[in-house]
Amino acid sequence: MEALHGVILAAGEGTRLAPLTRYRPKPLVPLAGRPLLAGAFDALHAAGVRRVGLNAFHLGDQVAAAFADDPDVVVVTEDTLQGTGGGVRGIAAALPTGTLVVINGDALFDFPLAPLLAAHRAAGALGTLALRVVPPDAPFGRVGVDATGALHRIAEVEGPDADRLPLRFGAFTGVQIIEPALVAALPPGPGDILRTAWKALLARRAPLQGVFVPPTSGWFDVGTPARYLAAHRAILAGDLATRHLPPADAEGRRVHPDARVHPDARLVGPCAVLAGATVGPGARVGPYAFLDQGARVDGAFEHAVAWPDVHVPGDLAHAIALPGEVVRLPQPGAAETLPTPGAS
Repeated sequence: MEALHGVILAAGEGTRLAPLTRYRPKPLVPLAGRPLLAGAFDALHAAGVRRVGLNAFHLGDQVAAAFADDPDVVVVTEDTLQGTGGGVRGIAAALPTGTLVVINGDALFDFPLAPLLAAHRAAGALGTLALRVVPPDAPFGRVGVDATGALHRIAEVEGPDADRLPLRFGAFTGVQIIEPALVAALPPGPGDILRTAWKALLARRAPLQGVFVPPTSGWFDVGTPARYLAAHRAILAGDLATRHLPPADAEGRRVHPDARVHPDARLVGPCAVLAGATVGPGARVGPYAFLDQGARVDGAFEHAVAWPDVHVPGDLAHAIALPGEVVRLPQPGAAETLPTPGAS
């Protein structure tokens, strides 16, 4: 059995997530009290993966510093953006040869990786895409597999048998499992892994497959401020499983023992108040409010997120409070068309 390693693709500029990415690189943007990519590490570790490589570009020095003392993490800083193909190739070169579990750094999900790995190995596949069920007319359901799970289409990329077989379509979750032979099919230079290596192997009828994750699984593309706020809302509502937050009481309020909540303040669930956060006298926090570590709120704060150590002196709703500015949104988690990561 090949050695098993993790790859987290985290080198994007985070343009869609601005202005949040003015302060932190996208993989380190705080989400529900931890860096965004912490969820990817959790999933990899739960599947038995210990050695992880990730790439960095925008504010890459912050990423390198965050993992400088972790011997199991390799950070590859890109001088120019290499895309998913060049990113995987560069990270793979920095890791021992083996099977790679590749995760897009802006994907937030709660499905386990172990069943995907088992299906990948059982099929003897060179590559496996984790897919989620979407409505038949969904614009991002563009990955087609046959009745056996064999892959025949990725967006506009079609295999030789795509037109003569009935296909079931799903959306790519941003999680893929690849073997060294697929890495070897990556061309030099920047590129998209699906439109280069996967396309080349698809044309050769190589063993590639798609595996659907449980339909009850939670998944979010945290790519914009609206999606970022929606992800917090989903976590507070219990739609995305988390284990690192304080337990919720009967009203959905998650309050760390080291938080400071004034007796005259009011907490309305669902909400979260993390360690060192302060809710001042007369303040109201919630519903759907998240105070990260060290944040302080002195007014009505609902459908909103406060970053670590940020002070919100007055009322705020439908917004994200950053260290130097406030991002206001028309409504919490404003609906957006969810892209298919890497296959749009």
